[in-house]
Amino acid sequence: MTVTFYRVLSRLLRPLAHAYLRRLSRKDPAYRLGINERWGRGDYHAVALGSLWIHAASVGEVRAAQPLIDRLLEEGRALFITTNTPTGRQTAEGRYGAGIVVRFPPVDVPDAVERFLDKLRPSAALFVELELWPNRLVALERRNIPVALVNARLSEASFRRYARFARLMKQCLAGVVCVSAQTEADAERYRRMGVPDRRIEVTGNLKFDQSVNDQQIQLGRLLRSQIGLDRPVWVAASLRQAEAPIVKEAHGLLRARYPNALLIAVPRHPEQFTWPDSVWDRHVLMASGLYENEPIAPETSVLLGDTYGEMIRFLSAADIAFVGGTLTPVGGHNPLEPASLAKAILMGPNVTNFRQIDSLLGDRGGRIRVHSAAELADSLTSLFGDRHYLAEVGDNARRLVEEHRGATERTLSALHRTLFVNEVKS
Repeated sequence: MTVTFYRVLSRLLRPLAHAYLRRLSRKDPAYRLGINERWGRGDYHAVALGSLWIHAASVGEVRAAQPLIDRLLEEGRALFITTNTPTGRQTAEGRYGAGIVVRFPPVDVPDAVERFLDKLRPSAALFVELELWPNRLVALERRNIPVALVNARLSEASFRRYARFARLMKQCLAGVVCVSAQTEADAERYRRMGVPDRRIEVTGNLKFDQSVNDQQIQLGRLLRSQIGLDRPVWVAASLRQAEAPIVKEAHGLLRARYPNALLIAVPRHPEQFTWPDSVWDRHVLMASGLYENEPIAPETSVLLGDTYGEMIRFLSAADIAFVGGTLTPVGGHNPLEPASLAKAILMGPNVTNFRQIDSLLGDRGGRIRVHSAAELADSLTSLFGDRHYLAEVGDNARRLVEEHRGATERTLSALHRTLFVNEVKS
């Protein structure tokens, strides 16, 4: 497939893109916000022409990019951010407020991309992790706008998919001046995709540099005091709907051994999540209904985290973290937040999105693998039954994070040698 063929095909498939966005809007009304932005017709008057365009797919990528975005702001750069999802947008806006304009990106259809670039005229584009959209990349290259892929990852499965369109991808990647790869394996796959070796550098994973919100930690300590310091508390973080019955079963098995155990269930998508049976069960308490300093009743078995942006608070209140998305085939979610807080980590086998981090945690003894409700309950019981073991696993995870910091500075150095190399010095 060539670029020309892809552009024609994407125009023909435009009605399907419209239908897909309508379906998303019906499923989640938050997608109705900024629908014009998806077609390059948004309000961009607050964005300075020549700003640096940063695109991060969703919440995880926005959070991963935060240390780098903070450093770019310290350098005085004008930035604007796009993200695919309402939760990603909410995360970015919550972090940067009015300091950075956040919008949805254009659908990868030629006219939408061209309208977007005509209005914004970015000086450069910085795409986080794995965002290889052909029309965007081609349009940027034709306008001589340099592109960098930061915190770049490319699994073997993704490489095989892209390799089916090798000619198209080689053309699309022609304008990429910098690939700041997470690992050597990622770098090698980009080489095989046709990116010249001189444009690729292994800089590490930005997620290791993510800072932890101290205010959220303090709120977590207050929450723990409401729960009770003597109760066994674990959190199911970024929980997927398909995992909820497994987690509920595991919690039931744990409570057979520890009747006062509390589960903090934090869904990946709270607006779409339903706790099995009923959230109105008297043993289930909604976090949005908590009052400050009001004790949580001993008969409360589950605290459902139905709020946004409080993951650190919930993690801080717990002893153990199960990382969601790992017992269902979605590739897993970021385990580094609980690791940085020295929490013992439990993960299922589906870790495609975090394979390197999962492997490092496993080798270090900071992560325990579970495959079922029974294994999850057994591991929880063992950890709660041996506080020395619990502390050791959590401390192993924390030390791993500390040893791998530094990707932000390495990435910034790579950008100065490539993306910003032709800047006019004042």
